[in-house]
Amino acid sequence: MQPTPIRRTPPGPPPMPLIGEFGSQFRLFSDFIGGLTELQRHGPLVSLASGSGRHILVFAPEYVQQVLSNPGLFLSLEPAKNAPPGSSLRRLWTGLGTTNGEVHKKGRRLMLPAFHKKRVEGYRDDMVSLFQRMLDGWRPGETRDVSADMRRVTLLVVTKAIFGLEDERECLAHGELLSEWFRLFGSASVQLLQHDWPLLPYRRVMRISERGEAAIRDIIARKRREGGGGNDVLSLLLEARDEDGGSLSDEELVGHITILFIAGHETTANALTWTLFLLDQHPEVHAALVDELQGTLRGEAPALEQLEQLPLLDRVIKESMRILPPVPLSQRVAAAPFEMGGYSFDAGTELIYSPYVTHRMPELYPEPARFLPERWKTLDPPVYAYIPFANGPRRCIGATLAMMELKLALAMMLQRYRLALVPGSRIDREVLITLSPKHGMPMTVHAQDRRFTRAPWRGNVREMLALE
Repeated sequence: MQPTPIRRTPPGPPPMPLIGEFGSQFRLFSDFIGGLTELQRHGPLVSLASGSGRHILVFAPEYVQQVLSNPGLFLSLEPAKNAPPGSSLRRLWTGLGTTNGEVHKKGRRLMLPAFHKKRVEGYRDDMVSLFQRMLDGWRPGETRDVSADMRRVTLLVVTKAIFGLEDERECLAHGELLSEWFRLFGSASVQLLQHDWPLLPYRRVMRISERGEAAIRDIIARKRREGGGGNDVLSLLLEARDEDGGSLSDEELVGHITILFIAGHETTANALTWTLFLLDQHPEVHAALVDELQGTLRGEAPALEQLEQLPLLDRVIKESMRILPPVPLSQRVAAAPFEMGGYSFDAGTELIYSPYVTHRMPELYPEPARFLPERWKTLDPPVYAYIPFANGPRRCIGATLAMMELKLALAMMLQRYRLALVPGSRIDREVLITLSPKHGMPMTVHAQDRRFTRAPWRGNVREMLALE
C-alpha cells in the first residue's frame, strides 16, 4: 500500500498580483478580524496566500494543541526583532511571553512563586480599594467612557501589584507611558514599516522605549535601595533565586516586568469593557447576574471564598472572553521542519493561531456568534478549544490574578450601578495586539434600578455578534 503523499501547502486566498503574499499580510494587518473571518472560510489550516507556506493560520484545536504544547519546536516570535541590538525597544520586549528555551524556563521558574494562588489572593484588598475609589467618583446621570475608566483602574491595579507603588500620580505616569508605548508599537504603521527613519512612527517608538526603560530601571533601583520585603511582584522577583542561586538581572527584570504590565493591564481592561457591553445588549443575563450578586453579596465586595459562590458571574466572564477574546490572535515560528494536517512545512514557517476563530467554530460552540453564558453549564470543550489565556507550558502566568480582578470589579460595579450604552453609539473594533473598542464605550451611569434595556447602536462589531 502506497503511503499517503504529503501535500505542498494548505488552501488560502490567491496572492495579489506583483506583491504576492505581502498583499495578504497587509489585508490582515489593516483589519485583523475581517481578515481572519475571510481566511477561516478556507478551512481549519490555511495559507496566508495559496501556494505559499511561509505563513499559515492554525484554527482547529488539534493543530492549536500541536503548536502550544511543543514550545521547543514552535517558538514565540520576538516582536522587536528588527530593533537595533542593545536598544531599549529590544529589552522592553524581552520578557516571559517573548523569550524561548532556557531563558524562558529560567524566567518562568523564578516568577511562578509570585503568582501562586495564595500570593495572588493577597492583592484582593488593594483591588477592592481601587475599584471602590473609582465607583465613588461616578455620579448617576453622567455619561462616561467606561473603556477609559477600565484602562485607568486596571493600570492602577497592575502598577500596585507589580511595582508596589503607592503614589497614584506616579502609578498613572508610569502606566500611561507604557500604555502609549504598547499601543503605538501595535499600530499597523509601525508593524509594517519597522525602520528607525525620521518622520516614521517607528522612531517615536524607539524614543518612548528609552523613556519607558529608564522609568522601570528607576523603580528597580529604588526597590533595591529599600531592601525588598514587599509583597509586590517586583520585590518578589528581586529576591527570587533558582536552585543554583541564580537571580534575574536588571535587564531581564526590565523585559519581564514590561510584559507583565501589558498582559495585566490592556487585556483585563478590554475584557471588562466588552463584558459590560455584552451585558447591556443582553438584559435578561444582566438582570440574572445582578440577582446572583446581590443575593449572595448583599452589596458588599466579594470575600475570597465568595468568588467561588458566583457561578453565573464565572459563566458570563468565560463567555465574554470566548466571543470577544482580549487577544484575538498570536504567533509562533517553527524552529525546524514539521508536518501538520497532512502538509509538510519548512523551518522558519510562521504560524498564527486565533482564539477569536477557534472560539467560533460551530462544531465546538453551537450558535457561536451568540452570547450564551448558559452554554457553560454543560459545555466542556477540549483544552485547546478555549484559549483566552493560551494553554500548555506557556499558559498565561497571570491568569489567576486576571480572573480574580475581573470578578471583583464586575461584582462591585454591577451591584452599585446600572451602566447603559448611550443609544446610537458607534462601536467599532480595533486590534492593536489586543481587541478594544476603537472609539471608546460611552455609557450612562444609573443607580442600580434594575431597568435593564438594550440600547441601539451601530458599528462593525455588529459583524461579530448575533443579536436578537
